[in-house]
Amino acid sequence: MTMAVATQKKRVVEYPYSDGKPMAESPEHLEAMIYLIAALQAYFANREDVYVAGNQFLYWVEGNPSQRVAPDIYVAFGVPKYPRHPSWKVWEIGKAPDVIFELTSRSTAGEDLYRKFRLYERLGVKECFIVDVKREYLFHPILLHRLVKGKYEEVPNERPNDHEWWATSEQLELRLMVRAEDDGYIVRLWDPVKQAFLPPIQEVQEQYLDLCERLVQTEQQLEAEARRAEEEARLRAQLEARLRELEQELRRLREGNGNRD
Repeated sequence: MTMAVATQKKRVVEYPYSDGKPMAESPEHLEAMIYLIAALQAYFANREDVYVAGNQFLYWVEGNPSQRVAPDIYVAFGVPKYPRHPSWKVWEIGKAPDVIFELTSRSTAGEDLYRKFRLYERLGVKECFIVDVKREYLFHPILLHRLVKGKYEEVPNERPNDHEWWATSEQLELRLMVRAEDDGYIVRLWDPVKQAFLPPIQEVQEQYLDLCERLVQTEQQLEAEARRAEEEARLRAQLEARLRELEQELRRLREGNGNRD
């Protein structure tokens, strides 16, 4: 008797990397997103155990790709910086991100304040920033919640003046600032140790180009000085050789005069 054993292939589940939607809702959202990702990546550049990314899908249910969200910016500690992940799968990486920033607007308020907020709380995201970069609907443009015994507790904004809002991240050891200016609002991160804002990528590029230019100038100066030193050494060697020749001629003259006497 022959038994036919049917083997069923394991179903391959696709987890898309993109939904084709725009990266950000407005130029202000895009500018804030690029700044935060670039500034945080630069800030943690020397740490191989900090992963910074953004605008990527986060999946938390294996086998169900419909269960996903796309945090604007996130930071995870204890996760190798490389290889880079095209999406964040909680069951593969072993944890959710530790800090998430959502750049909110009136049109995404329901998603940001309810579905994402409760999901991040359930997944154990330690700090959740909701930042109203255009101040469209939040009374304060920064809404920070910190996980305490499995539940989010709101952290009040700090108001040093009437046009700035600050919130401190215990996880990042940085402070987030939103400041009202004549042409809108800007988002910046403050380093309490260096007592300085993390620079935008444009400033970093300018500083890098300026540094490269100064290095080129220094190299050119050193090369010019080296050429001068080589020329001085060559002239000194010629002079010393000529002096030796003159000394020899003087010695021969003296010896010749002595023989005639």
